[in-house]
Amino acid sequence: MADTEQERTEEATQQRRDDFRNRGQVAQTRELATVFILLGSALLMWMMGRFFLEQVTGVLTASLGPFVVEAARGGDYVPAVLFAAKSGLFILAPMLGMAAILGVASTVLQTGLLNNEEAFEFKWEKVNPIEGFKRMFTVRSLLEGVKAVAKVVMISAVMAMVVKDQVLSVPALVQFSVHQLFAFLGDLTIRMLGSIGVFMAVLAAADYFMQWWELEKQMRMTKQEIKEEHKSREGDPLIKARIRRVQREMANKRMMNDVPKADVIVTNPTHIAVALRYDPATMAAPQVIAKGAGLIAEKIKSLARENNIPIMENKPLARTIYKTIKVGQAIPRELFTAVAQVLSYVYRLKRKVFR
Repeated sequence: MADTEQERTEEATQQRRDDFRNRGQVAQTRELATVFILLGSALLMWMMGRFFLEQVTGVLTASLGPFVVEAARGGDYVPAVLFAAKSGLFILAPMLGMAAILGVASTVLQTGLLNNEEAFEFKWEKVNPIEGFKRMFTVRSLLEGVKAVAKVVMISAVMAMVVKDQVLSVPALVQFSVHQLFAFLGDLTIRMLGSIGVFMAVLAAADYFMQWWELEKQMRMTKQEIKEEHKSREGDPLIKARIRRVQREMANKRMMNDVPKADVIVTNPTHIAVALRYDPATMAAPQVIAKGAGLIAEKIKSLARENNIPIMENKPLARTIYKTIKVGQAIPRELFTAVAQVLSYVYRLKRKVFR
């Protein structure tokens, strides 16, 4: 039966989901990182606006003052470069650090701590320029291109809407001081980042849903695939049956080896045989060391005769022990009296004292 999409009608099993996850195929959207960075940047600018204003003002004051002129005349640009690097670091470090943290957080939030070993494997098709050129002209890449263009258009529309509300304030900017001008631009930037961030959040939610839906569609399975997976997980029924048979044979062999240690064999008398052993020094109660029905019962009785072990007929006791007690288990309290009578009789036969 061919594996066609129409035949993939079954929900993915947990094993298949784990296989996809181990290959790094999980539902996630790259837009979430953009949302976090945009909204985080707006929040950071709102919280640290005064700090950024002081740094930018300092750089402009130094650039337009005698500091740069003296450096140019003297030919020593090192102090100017160091000042520019220091100021740029003070301005950019908080933004870059926040962007790195939020970028990682957005991935962990969607995928968790994903360990994808295949991502570190070298694959020639990843560096093959011909394969890369082919990937540029696939349907998926075309759709991604259309999405990117549509996203740029919609972001531009959001920016235009934000700026439109501030157009009436532009003529008054000529009367603003430097601090007022920067405050106005900072407020406009925060509004713009926040508005774009909210728009991108909606876009990220839609994109994540599409990614999840597409992944669920890929993970769907045919009935045959589910059967094969179940067989591989649980094992082939024929092999499992063979293993159980071998285990039974080994258990029976160990059980038969213990029969010569028994004190008495209680029988049905023809269908069931139970071997009991009791050592007052090491056991709190008599123990079942072997039991069986049919041919196994006959073998237990045969071994008992070979080793001069008494065989006693007690139909109710034999049946109860056979049905309720496993090999290796001790006799329960409710059977103490019946078993004690049997052992007492056996010990008298052997001229032993029952304690």
